[in-house]
Amino acid sequence: MIRQIICAGSLNVDLTFQIPRMPEEHEKLRCSETRVSCGGSAANTAHWLARLGVDTRMLGCVGEDVFGGLCVDALRAVGVDVQLIQRTREAATGMAAILVNPSSKRMVTSGGANACLEVERVPLEIFGPGVHLHVATPLFSIALPLLRRAKQAGATTSCDLDGESCPELSPLLDFCLMNQTDLTRWLGSVTVREAWESLGGSANLIVTQGARGATAVAAGAEVFASAFDVPVVDRTGGGDAFDAGFLFGLAQGGSLATCLRMGLFMAAGVVAGVGARPDTVDLESLGRFSRSS
Repeated sequence: MIRQIICAGSLNVDLTFQIPRMPEEHEKLRCSETRVSCGGSAANTAHWLARLGVDTRMLGCVGEDVFGGLCVDALRAVGVDVQLIQRTREAATGMAAILVNPSSKRMVTSGGANACLEVERVPLEIFGPGVHLHVATPLFSIALPLLRRAKQAGATTSCDLDGESCPELSPLLDFCLMNQTDLTRWLGSVTVREAWESLGGSANLIVTQGARGATAVAAGAEVFASAFDVPVVDRTGGGDAFDAGFLFGLAQGGSLATCLRMGLFMAAGVVAGVGARPDTVDLESLGRFSRSS
């Protein structure tokens, strides 16, 4: 049973521009709204897990600047344990510039301090039975040693990585989460089952498939869940919210099908609002859903 979840990876400040369409080359396009908010894949997932009442810790690195303070304070405010977040003078806090409209999203990121996390400073005793480590960073130099430490200590593990495939990764994972675009980029045009087999079949593979829903393959069994039908306003953070809902289901002891539905519910709530952490997500309904499943 999972009693605590540690989210490791990126903390960013998001600069979001709401636009009617993507600009042409050299075009100066006016946006309808600009927002500055806290984001980062791992931090977004930690935010939602804490909001759902899960004992959540954040492991990452921010700069010694005002943006770093904003990122840490935002997580602390919702109940995330932020004691494991490191500060550095070597780089500025990570930042993302996001162009969004209802049908599309483009993002440019500057990892900054996210790459400065010193794994050797992470105490081994934070891991162990009952602890789950969820990693969301494209940096294998950080992900792999953290996952090795967690597995050696008896923790369960998951990842949602935006990067290239890594043969060393799969044996360290209990759950590998990705979207259909990542699946194609990592492994070519294959089915979820074929992808699971190509990864060695050691990790449970969960793939989100946009408006269609999500598919999971675990121990050779395939499970599919349909997406919730909602008007899409902003896709930013939808995948991070899916991860939070899925992990929340795991912490509740839910079946794979239930975990998929919880993830899709959270994703739907986020993409129907603005930004990666909208206040409009119906967390109470998800709580009722978990108790009735």
